[in-house]
Amino acid sequence: MSWDCKVLTSMLLAALTVTAAAGCGGSPKQAVAAEITAFEPPSGALQPGSPAAVSVRVKNTGAEDRTLWVGYSVQDSAGDWLDTPASPVDLASGEESDVRELSTGPLETPGYYKVRVSVWGEEPKGEKTGEDDDAAGESRCLAKAEEVSAFRISSTQENFDTLELDPDRWEATTRRLGRGDLAPENVGPQDGQLRLTLPAGTLDGGEIQSTDLYGPGFYAARMKVPDAPSSITGFFLYEPPDYASEIDIELYNDSSRKILFTTYAGGKQTHTETVQLPFDPTEDFHDYAFFYDRNSITFYVDGEPMKKYEGDLPDRPMRLYVNSWFPSWLPGEEPDSNRYAQVDWIEY
Repeated sequence: MSWDCKVLTSMLLAALTVTAAAGCGGSPKQAVAAEITAFEPPSGALQPGSPAAVSVRVKNTGAEDRTLWVGYSVQDSAGDWLDTPASPVDLASGEESDVRELSTGPLETPGYYKVRVSVWGEEPKGEKTGEDDDAAGESRCLAKAEEVSAFRISSTQENFDTLELDPDRWEATTRRLGRGDLAPENVGPQDGQLRLTLPAGTLDGGEIQSTDLYGPGFYAARMKVPDAPSSITGFFLYEPPDYASEIDIELYNDSSRKILFTTYAGGKQTHTETVQLPFDPTEDFHDYAFFYDRNSITFYVDGEPMKKYEGDLPDRPMRLYVNSWFPSWLPGEEPDSNRYAQVDWIEY
């Protein structure tokens, strides 16, 4: 059974939303208590400039009738919080509110967003209520619900829904890499997906590169890798010479569940780590992504942060690549039938 980060997140959220005041900060008082009984954050991909709306219902579980204050905040991939003004809701003891729709203003920063809804017993004081439970001055947080990577902002999505690669965006490369050759005939859209072929009886593969150069920002791909031991599938930024500028996500094309997160800058490898995935990447499509700026980079799988590095990152524009190939540091087992890396979409 494949592992689904969103299912696990939803289970955790269910536990959060039925927890009363003790879940937020400070010791609860029976006279002042609240629950978040419904929490539906935004989801999916939003275009830059779009707002993000959340639906929430709260309950006064305290012993007194009172006004509760409901706040909504989102945090972008750069770590910055955007807070909406907290709004009041008058509830009798034991009463539950109607569903409330709260919305941010236009969002521009690309990448995944954390969503948080908080409930206070007094109007929160201060503007940065999303940063921590007690950032609202003396107003005590009574309840909280959040989702780490609820939705994402992406400026451009390539869906590969044409018969040929768009020559203004992509080029199928020809070069020697590892144990074999990367050839254009092993690359092409098919049935709304990009397919990279590892031909039977060879150690050859396929690769595309962007025609444009890109800098700091958010990059994501939804991919299913082939079951072809001794090969890997990469989603990465790179610009020659080797070791100068590169950011890599590399998946082993087998059931070992291994994925590498690597960076190169200034003529050397600056960060690298092999991580174990909680699923077999050959069985289904999953989302692989990274967000970086001048100071740090975070790698994601299915929206969940997997690894963060700080410092020693490339500072030059790079081209975006996807490839599937046989590196020289793996045994070099030729597949007995054609195997395919499939890419559903790329966001950049």
